[in-house]
Amino acid sequence: MKKRFLPMLAAAVAAAPSFLLFGCAPRSQVLKIYNWGDYIEDSLIGEFESWYKEQTGEHITVKYDTFDTNETMLMRIETQKADYDLVCPSDYIAERMIKSGLAKKVDAEIFDPKTPDLFYDGLADMVAPFDENNEYFVPYVWGTFGIMYDTNRIDAGSEKAESWGALWSDEWKQTTGKRRVLMKDSVRDAYSVAMIYANTDKLAELSDGFTDYNAEYRKELVSYFSEVTDDTLATAQKTLIEQKKAICKYEVDDGKNDMVAGTTDAYLGLFWSCDAGLIMLEDGGDHFYYTVPKEGSNVWVDGWLIPKYAKNEKAANYFLKFINTHEFAAINFDYMGTSIAVKSVMDEAKIAMEEDDEFFDGFYDGFKQMYIDMMFPSETVIARSAVMRDFGVKMGTALDSMWIDVKTS
Repeated sequence: MKKRFLPMLAAAVAAAPSFLLFGCAPRSQVLKIYNWGDYIEDSLIGEFESWYKEQTGEHITVKYDTFDTNETMLMRIETQKADYDLVCPSDYIAERMIKSGLAKKVDAEIFDPKTPDLFYDGLADMVAPFDENNEYFVPYVWGTFGIMYDTNRIDAGSEKAESWGALWSDEWKQTTGKRRVLMKDSVRDAYSVAMIYANTDKLAELSDGFTDYNAEYRKELVSYFSEVTDDTLATAQKTLIEQKKAICKYEVDDGKNDMVAGTTDAYLGLFWSCDAGLIMLEDGGDHFYYTVPKEGSNVWVDGWLIPKYAKNEKAANYFLKFINTHEFAAINFDYMGTSIAVKSVMDEAKIAMEEDDEFFDGFYDGFKQMYIDMMFPSETVIARSAVMRDFGVKMGTALDSMWIDVKTS
């Protein structure tokens, strides 16, 4: 990120990499964290060790490891019984871990996830279906997925890109002779988007033309993120095969960089908001637009769990308290540049962005509001979004098989 919207704490900058020196410490003085790469500001590791001593009078050393897929992390916990004290799964994997007894409850005497107004509006309710009483899963980083497009090719705010139908349209191929759509090589995301697109008319009827995202509409939308049947698999497969006429490439992480570098034929694609935000503030990334389609979308949430085999629950709970404290969460937000769970930080950052006209000077008209809407989804966007659920092993395997059939058809 080229721009920071919140002041950094000077004390946090000087943290030494003491987490590399854990070898001789007793296990009770070691906190083992297993997280995604680039998911914490490095100085906060040392800051936590000092803060923990102030809070408890005890020494702690952090051992910090990273993973690159949910499945890698889950295997370490489920199969190898790794004794990490904190892990950071995505929503659907968190649900699987909770259901299978691989998670421990948070100690509310140290950190209470139910603290009023702690988390961004509606976020706790989003994860309640798989953690009903907010006892296990602590939201950390979150966002939406939607359509990002090149405003040099498609006008900013164009109605053409307000619907998921834009990712099925062969309009650009017909007019330019080339396929212009990027699609995530992610079966869960592809499946849910395909189901939304295939049921556009039904969703429109339930929501009075996408003007009233009511309970009946939400029930239908949520089903696309929580249920897989033989019938829905068939529908999704047919729909995704139809989409291939418009797709120039399936991708996971390189699509955004290709669009910035101009090394792809793509004009638009399915993107996570965090990736869209990442490239928009990089050199050459000032000509992109992100929107959450009117038919409905996904709110993804990565959060903390204390695994079954954790050996230092005390330190894990204190870390949860630490990382959700305003001053430290603000440092983390400033580093990551994506939406985080702590409401007070998000509220403060939104005000800072709204008041900072100088930073947005030079961007196209409407960029500032688009960027703020992406970082701080409105109640309307939240109302038309659902969290990904665990489909179960059997249907998850069937889903993987369907995706192979789609890509090889």
